Amino acid sequence: MILPRNILLTPGPATTSVRVKQAQVVADICPREIDFGRLQASIGERLVEIVHGQGTHEAVLFAGSGTCAVEACISSLMPPSGRILVMVNGAYGARIREMCRLHLRPDQVVLSEVGFDEVPDIGAIGRMLAADRTITHVVAVHHETTTGVLNPVEALSRTTAALGVTLIVDAMSSYAGIPIDLRESPFDFLISSSNKCLQGMAGISFVIGRSTLLTPPPDHRPRSLYLDLYAQHRGFRDTLQMRFTPPVQVLYALDAALDEYFEETGAERHARYSRCWDTLVHGMQEIGFALAVPDLPQSKLLTTFLSPRHPRFSFAAMHDALLAEGFTIYPGKVGEIDCFRLANIGAIDVPDIVAFLRALRLYLKTQSIDLKSTERTPLVKVS
Repeated sequence: MILPRNILLTPGPATTSVRVKQAQVVADICPREIDFGRLQASIGERLVEIVHGQGTHEAVLFAGSGTCAVEACISSLMPPSGRILVMVNGAYGARIREMCRLHLRPDQVVLSEVGFDEVPDIGAIGRMLAADRTITHVVAVHHETTTGVLNPVEALSRTTAALGVTLIVDAMSSYAGIPIDLRESPFDFLISSSNKCLQGMAGISFVIGRSTLLTPPPDHRPRSLYLDLYAQHRGFRDTLQMRFTPPVQVLYALDAALDEYFEETGAERHARYSRCWDTLVHGMQEIGFALAVPDLPQSKLLTTFLSPRHPRFSFAAMHDALLAEGFTIYPGKVGEIDCFRLANIGAIDVPDIVAFLRALRLYLKTQSIDLKSTERTPLVKVS
């Protein structure tokens, strides 16, 4: 069966290869069989290898979206006497803030919050941590896909390590797309999922945790049955099985996606994504679209563009027209700003971006929308 190839310019799920799709067509197997356990163990080892954490870190897999693994960390890692500083400069940091407020007492949560068009001041955060030694944990988003901004978590990791503070990094949409080396950036916990820069299918999330921190403290009391990170780690270590039913076919697809990653190499994947980003941003600006945060460090994985003020421009209409041509685009997520996001991750390359830009130009031409002389939506600071 030949399937149509759709280009997903979204922050995940991303476009997958035929090889990854076909990997899901396997003989039925009970996930309690030893062979399937060995497959999962191999997947975990290779996930750790991508970020050079062999010997110091281990992977803990969950069946669920990326949010599942983030919430597992928030609900599991905080002791009753601990306090956590949450770094917020976008919607995904704000989501973690809400998790903390659900699972922890109000006095356990400290905020370091700036606008979406700002990068957190790591020096200021360091001074907060040095002044308040009751803060035991920090959680930060690496690639804030609200805007496409890359936050300076490497510098943050050096600060937390020097102060003995545990660092949790949401690397959901940067892992496997941007080089991360745990030997150089001492993240204690790194979180991601199968369906973004890994180019696998949605349904598996994982925590890569420092081995010495994956044993619960004596006073640990689980706040969740399913999301107990310690129990998930211990259960697989002891039985080579997930505690609850995993998505079997998704794991076979992830295994194939990991094969593709190591064949391409991390450096080449990063270079391919960078080439796609350069082509995309140059083309969009040439058409007349403006970046929402052009002066901040760009991830080169996703970009937020301001919607133009034009009487005939409609994101929904543009979305539907491009979808009919095989391209999926994504609405914005920046407060009240009228914007949209384009990602350039997944099993795509420069010719796919060129084809997208061609389809976009044709759509705008048929609608008589000339953006080069159109007033842009003004940038408004949103906290």
